[in-house]
Amino acid sequence: MIDTLCVIFMTAYFKHSDGNYSPIPEDTKRVEIKTEEFRTLLFKVGDKKWFGNVNGKIFYDTLPNYTDYLCKLADKEPLPEKAYKERSVLYY
Repeated sequence: MIDTLCVIFMTAYFKHSDGNYSPIPEDTKRVEIKTEEFRTLLFKVGDKKWFGNVNGKIFYDTLPNYTDYLCKLADKEPLPEKAYKERSVLYY
C-alpha cells in the first residue's frame, strides 16, 4: 500500500493558481490517510508547511518532503520526469 501512496503523491498533480503543481488541490487544509499499515493526519499551518502525525511520528515540513518520506518507506526510485504531468484525479 505504501508503494501506491508513493506513486499517488509523486504523480497526481493539481495545477494551482500560481502555476505550480501539488499532489493535492490548492484549497486542501487537511490530509488524512488510513490503511492497515499506514496512517497520516496532516493540517496545513502555513503557506507551504504541514503539521501532524505520520505513523505515530510528529511531522512538520512541506508536502514534497512528505512524499520523499513515503517513497523512502516504499524503497522506490524517483520516477522519470515525464511522470510529472497534468492528469485527471478523482478525489472525494
